Amino acid sequence: MSHADDDFFKPTDVPEPGAPVPLNRDDSGARSGVWPWHASQTYTGTVSAPGKAFLIGEYAVLYGHSAIVTAVDVRAHAHAARKQHGERPMPDSPFVAAAVEVVRKWLLDKGYDINLPGPEVLPVVTTVGFTAGNRKLGLGSSAAVTAAVVGWYFAAVGLDPELPSLRAAAETLARDAHAIAQHGRGSGADVSTACFGGTVRFSRPGGVEPVELPEWLAVGFFDAGAPASTGSFVAAVEAGAARDPSTHAAAIDAIAGASERFQAAIAPGFAGGKDAVFAEIAAACKQHNAGLRKLEVLGDITILPPRIQTIIETAEWAGLAAKPSGAGGGDLVAVFAKDAAALDHLGVELYYEHQIAFIRKLSIRAPGLRSEARPPVNSRIRGLFKRSIAERRVAISVASGLDHARFSAAEATALGSERADHMIENVIGALTLPLGVATNFCINGRDYLIPMCVEEASVVAAASNAAKMIRSGGGFAGFSDPPWMIAQIQLVRDAACDQGKSQAEVIAAIEGAKAELLAMGDEAHPRLVARGGGSRDVEVRRLDEDTLVVHVLVDCRDAMGANLINTVAEVVSPRLAALSGWRPVLRILSNLADRRASHISAHVPVEALATGKLDGPTVASRIEEASRFAELDPYRATTHNKGIMNGVDAVVLATGNDWRAMEASAHAYAVKDGRYGPLAIWRTEADASGAIVSLRGELSLPTAVGVVGGATRSHPTARLAIELLGHPSGTELGLIMGAAGLASNLAALRALATEGIQRGHMSLHARAVAVAAGARGAEVESIAQRLIDVGEIKPERAKALLDEHRAPKR
Repeated sequence: MSHADDDFFKPTDVPEPGAPVPLNRDDSGARSGVWPWHASQTYTGTVSAPGKAFLIGEYAVLYGHSAIVTAVDVRAHAHAARKQHGERPMPDSPFVAAAVEVVRKWLLDKGYDINLPGPEVLPVVTTVGFTAGNRKLGLGSSAAVTAAVVGWYFAAVGLDPELPSLRAAAETLARDAHAIAQHGRGSGADVSTACFGGTVRFSRPGGVEPVELPEWLAVGFFDAGAPASTGSFVAAVEAGAARDPSTHAAAIDAIAGASERFQAAIAPGFAGGKDAVFAEIAAACKQHNAGLRKLEVLGDITILPPRIQTIIETAEWAGLAAKPSGAGGGDLVAVFAKDAAALDHLGVELYYEHQIAFIRKLSIRAPGLRSEARPPVNSRIRGLFKRSIAERRVAISVASGLDHARFSAAEATALGSERADHMIENVIGALTLPLGVATNFCINGRDYLIPMCVEEASVVAAASNAAKMIRSGGGFAGFSDPPWMIAQIQLVRDAACDQGKSQAEVIAAIEGAKAELLAMGDEAHPRLVARGGGSRDVEVRRLDEDTLVVHVLVDCRDAMGANLINTVAEVVSPRLAALSGWRPVLRILSNLADRRASHISAHVPVEALATGKLDGPTVASRIEEASRFAELDPYRATTHNKGIMNGVDAVVLATGNDWRAMEASAHAYAVKDGRYGPLAIWRTEADASGAIVSLRGELSLPTAVGVVGGATRSHPTARLAIELLGHPSGTELGLIMGAAGLASNLAALRALATEGIQRGHMSLHARAVAVAAGARGAEVESIAQRLIDVGEIKPERAKALLDEHRAPKR
C-alpha cells in the first residue's frame, strides 16, 4: 500500500515558464501537448476540486495519527464570470482572497507573467452539491474552493492542474491559503483530498499517500441532521484533555488504533477473504465509536446524538458497519457494506422507519483538481421571458455551456417523418407542443435549467417564479429511494392445480427459494448486474384464498425498466409454478412505483411570499390552510395534485419518459394511506417567539423514469433535454421532476391564497386567445390587454378587436 517511491505527491518537475506542458485534454477532450490558453489572454476556462469525507481517524489525526479520507464528487468550480448572468468574482471570501494572494506570489516568484491586471478577472467560484437545501453537509467546501482557485491560476498561466507534480504544488499553496483564512485551525486533510482526489492516508504535519479501497467495498453516507460546529467540538475536547489527560489519551489511542486496524484490513497483504476484511472494518468502526463515546464524556458534548446512534444501530443490525464522518454531532454518517444492494436495503429501512435520508449522490474516489469543459449551470437568467426565441437560445447556451447549434433539436421539425414512422404505428404526422425552460431551480446545491413540454399557459412561468422564492431559502433538498421496480407474477389455484399444498405451504416454499429466484432474475439480465443493478427481494402477497401474487423487486439503475421487469417476471414464472403447483397467469411489471419514490423539501422565507397587499406571514398561513384543505378533502386533493403534475408531466414529456405511467403511479400513491390525499403538504415554521418566519413544503412522488432507452434516446428533442439537464442519472431526474412539481404546487397555492387563480390564468389565456384570433408580434400583448380590460376573453371578441386594430386610421 505504500507509495513512498512514487512522486505522485511530490511537487517536483514544475514546468518552467514558457515550457510545453503535457495536458490531459484539449478543447475537444482529447489528450494534447499544447495548453489552449496563454498568459497574454484572459483565461476563460474552468477548474474544479472535490469535497471530502472522512472514513476513519477523525480527532486522532489532530494528534499526529493517520486518518483515511476520500474525495467525494461534489465540486467547487472556479471559472470566469458570465456577464449575461451578472456573475461577479468573490474577493470578499477569505478563502478566495487568501488563495489569490498566495498563488499569485508563488507564480510571480517562479517567473510566470500572470498578466491578470485587475480584480475583474478574478474567478467566480461556484460550489455544486455541498448543501441539502439551506444546510451544509460538512464536505469541506472551503478547502475545495481554495484548491479550485489555486488550480484556476495555474491554468491561467498555462500549467495543467491535473499533472501530479502540479497537484502537489497546488496542495502546498492551498494548505497555506486555507490556514491563513481559518487562522490555522484544522488538520489540512480536506485540502489535500481536494487537490489529489481519490482516497488517501493523511497525517499531520503533511504526510499524505494514496490508498486503494477494495473494489467490492460499498461506502454510503446518511444524513444525520443539523450540523454541529467542528471548531467548538475540538475546543471542548482540548479543554477536557487539560482537565483529564489520561482519559483523553485513552480515547485518542482507541480512535488511532481503529484507524490502523481499518488500514491493515484494506492493505493488499491482509490474510483472509472478503468476509474477513469486512469483519475487521466493522470491528474498527466499533472501536472508533467507543473512542468517540469517551470523548463525549470528556468534553461534555454530544458527538453521537440519537439520530447518529439510530443509523449505527440499524446498520449493525443489518450486518453493516457505520460511524460518523467528521466531528460528529450531525452532518453525515459513513456506512460500509459488502455490496451496494445492502446499502439500498438499509436506506429503505432508515427512511421508512426513521425518516433518515440516504445521501445517494456522494460517490467516493472522486478525481482531484481537474479542468472542466464548461462551468456549472447557472439557472438565474433575468428577463428570459422578455427575449425572442433566438435570444433565449443564446442565453441558455451561455448558462448551460451547451453548443448553440444543439438547439436545432428543439425545432418543430426536428423529429421528422421518417423517425416518427419508426416510433409508433400508422404514422400520418406529428403533434408539436411548446418546449420551454424553467429557471431558478437549485436542487441539493446544484443549479438546473429544466426543460418543460406543456400546452398549458402559466406552467413554466409559475414554476420558475416559485423556484426563485424557494431559492431564497436555500433551494430544494431531496433524496431518492433506490430505483427498484416490481415484477408481478399472479398465481391462481384452480381445479387443474395440485391441491396437495395449502396456501401457507406455497408461501413458505416460495420464501424458502428466495435466493434461487433472485439468482434466476440476475441471470436474465447480466448486463444490468454489471452496472450495479439486479434482483433485490422477493415478496409474496395473498389476494384471496385462491390467488397469490409474487413480487420480484429489481434495481433498474438508470432505465425506466419496463422491458427488464417483464423479462424477469417471465423467467421466474416456471420455477414459481413448480414450487407452488399453482398456475401462473399474468407476468408483468407494476406501474405503482412506490419503492422508487423521490422525496423533495423546501423552505421559503416569508419575505419571499409577500404580495403588494399581504405580508409574508399572512400568505404563509393561508398556504398552510389551503394545504390542510387538500389533506381533509379528496375533491380538493385531486385538484391540488393536478397542479403538481402540471410541473411533473411537463418534464416527463420533455425528456421522453412515460407520462401515462407517471400519472397512474402518482394517483395510486396518493391513496397509499387508504384515502386519496395530497402528494405535497405545506406547514408554517415559527421562531422562538412564535412569529412565522418560513414555510416548509414536502413532496413524495413515485418517479419510475429513465435516461437510457426508449424516446429518451430516439427523440432528438428528448436528447437535447437530457443534455440541458447535464446528463442526470435516473434517480437525479426523478428529483428534478419532484422539484418541478413542488414548485408548481407552491405557485398555485400562493395564487389561490392571495389574488385568486384567475388573474394570472386569464392574463396568459388572453394571450393564447389573441394568437388564435390571428394576432402577431406586438399585436398579441395589445389585444390580450384589451380583452382583459373589457372582461370578455373570447375568440370572437378577440377577432373583432384585431380587425378594429388593423383597420386603416382616418
